[in-house]
Amino acid sequence: MLSIGTCVLGNKPRIALALRDDIPRSNAEVHLGTGIDMIEMRVDQFRSTEVSHVISHLHQFTGIPCIGTIRSQQEGGSWKEDEPARRTLYQQIIPHVQAIDIEINADTINHESIHTAKKKGVCTIGSFHDFDKTPSTDALEVILEKGKHLKVDIVKIAAQCANPGDLRTLTQFLIDHEEEALIVIGMGKAGAPSRILFPFLGSLITYTFLGKPSAPGQFNCEETIQYLNGLST
Repeated sequence: MLSIGTCVLGNKPRIALALRDDIPRSNAEVHLGTGIDMIEMRVDQFRSTEVSHVISHLHQFTGIPCIGTIRSQQEGGSWKEDEPARRTLYQQIIPHVQAIDIEINADTINHESIHTAKKKGVCTIGSFHDFDKTPSTDALEVILEKGKHLKVDIVKIAAQCANPGDLRTLTQFLIDHEEEALIVIGMGKAGAPSRILFPFLGSLITYTFLGKPSAPGQFNCEETIQYLNGLST
């Protein structure tokens, strides 16, 4: 069964709380008992990406299922150094997290990072982000196949939605691939309903935030918990 640490995926909608290093554990713990299932450490958004600082902060959240993400600028992240440095930092954080999220198109570093994570029993999320548009159905299929070729545990696709038609494209893609381990997210105002409805259609994780959103169209922590809990009862 697919899981991130102690959090089993697929049996119910799951919520990940995206955090930077300016949010202490006590702030996150307030929400863990009310619906948050795991955290996503956005290491690329840390005030410092020195290894000692990153590992020290990760240790503050020991015992909480954690996704480690070092997002590239090309896909909406804040990582400013080169790819070899990003690969090295992934190697350093893998022993301290229960999952990593790395871009499907990060061709120079993803194979090694995924291989190392799998050797350590760490869940792997291969992600794709398009902040300009929703790709065509054919393009979505290509992204999925590339993720499967990389042998990631989960393929994550996040795409900007300009209108309801884009949201329908993502909805149909998710429904047509119910047998796959997917996270599908529509970004922007038109895509916002996906963050609440897609978890009930098979998308394994939805994301929320404390303080500042990590992607366009996110609902804050309280809203996400309220909406999901309301639809679950």
